[in-house]
Amino acid sequence: MKFTVDSYLEYFLTLLGWVINNGIFGVLIQTGIFLIPLLFILVRTFLEVKKQGDDEGNKGELLMRWLGIAYLPAMLAIILMMAPVIPISLEKISLNTQQSTVCGYSVPKQPKDTGYGSMASELGGQTARVPIWWGLFHRLNKGITHAFISVIPCKPDLRQVRFEVQHEKINNPILLTEIKHFVEQCYVPAQARLKESQLSLTPAQVQDTDWLGGHILITNSELYPRYRAKQPHRLWAYDAQRDAGLPNNGEGGFPNCAQWWNDADVGLKNRLLADVMQNFSAQVIGFFKSKEYTDEAVLRAILRPENVNVSEGKVYPGYSGNVDTTAMNVINSVASAAGMAVGSVAAFPGFDAVRQALPMVQAFILMTVIILTPVVIVLSAYSLKTIVTLTIVNFALIMLSFWWELARWLDSWLLDALYNSSTHNSLNVHFLSNTRDDIVVNFVMGSLFLVLPALWVGALSWAGMSIGNIANALASGSSTSQQAGQQGGAIATKVFNKLKEYFQGKGK
Repeated sequence: MKFTVDSYLEYFLTLLGWVINNGIFGVLIQTGIFLIPLLFILVRTFLEVKKQGDDEGNKGELLMRWLGIAYLPAMLAIILMMAPVIPISLEKISLNTQQSTVCGYSVPKQPKDTGYGSMASELGGQTARVPIWWGLFHRLNKGITHAFISVIPCKPDLRQVRFEVQHEKINNPILLTEIKHFVEQCYVPAQARLKESQLSLTPAQVQDTDWLGGHILITNSELYPRYRAKQPHRLWAYDAQRDAGLPNNGEGGFPNCAQWWNDADVGLKNRLLADVMQNFSAQVIGFFKSKEYTDEAVLRAILRPENVNVSEGKVYPGYSGNVDTTAMNVINSVASAAGMAVGSVAAFPGFDAVRQALPMVQAFILMTVIILTPVVIVLSAYSLKTIVTLTIVNFALIMLSFWWELARWLDSWLLDALYNSSTHNSLNVHFLSNTRDDIVVNFVMGSLFLVLPALWVGALSWAGMSIGNIANALASGSSTSQQAGQQGGAIATKVFNKLKEYFQGKGK
């Protein structure tokens, strides 16, 4: 029998939980503790029989019948829910990669090939056994959860895509040197000439010219086409007409800046894309293959010295302010946006830490439930109600994976709605560099990873199933990582405030 898990930690903690579970069951059997509830059942039933009147007939037969009825659930609990039967080992546990394969994402490595390899060697020789009831319900719960997840449309995690692109660096020293030369010999002179010309540019044109590959810089004959490389390039042949007056020493030609950047074969733009794309995961590459105009988005994120912090225009109307855009409403909106921007510096690292921590907390809680199962069943005197509650708890915990996948999909969908064009399949060039537009979405989505599980547990209580405070356990388990993430953000906020005080003092 194969056991399916959804994370690396769950892969090992599942086996560890059942190893300890078997040990606890052995202690209960060897010490005779499992008989104590049966003794209490016997005494309770005996007293109930003694309370009956003479009209109930033979008290001995009545006691036997009632004991049979009382002991039947206990025997079923011991045989089906506590006795180890189905063998389990690391070889019988598999990491679920079905959704990654179906959606064309990067298929995760096997746990033994990751940083958890040392744990695999420690648990490699361990073998445990799972009770029939929990083995069957593990398969059922995982099957239902994976079926629910498969209903969610395939969509890349846009935050992961943006994170990966923003943290990608150009490692080729030759390209780095060439970029430096291009900036000095093309971009800086073109920007200086653009400012000297005192042209009136629209906000869109200003955004277009604030990076190396701006369309206006390339196409305007007074900008990139006017300037050229000051050193020969082997990738371009010497052109007597273009390079008139420049030495032909056999080391190549002197392309103008437009050719240097935009040449279809050997342009700097295409060579940069080829260099960085090879380092991206399959998810990122697949995402960019399905989009148009993404070259600019990727290169902006990698080449711009700083990200855009203030976006142009409103993405969608909220309920802040009044319908009329008076001066006071505009001031209030700007002030609230500034407050959110500063607050987000502290809050967003915490949200990201929660997203990373929740599956880990889930794996530890599942292991704890597995370990406590025999103890709880014995303490409940083999109560069927307790067994049903434990079964629902197990199902609810496993189903959390579906709600987190849904929250992640909604997060990516909202980002897509913010930045993607509604008229064609193109990507807003500021998607990878501008995080100002979705500050509110970040706050909402950061809490959704805890809100949806809370609603799920609440929905089970609507059906009359009280399974404790799982949502609070998740929140408590991930709170440490959230606080750690917020500490980093708080430091950034303090630095921001110090700089603000410094510049205000300079202004005075």
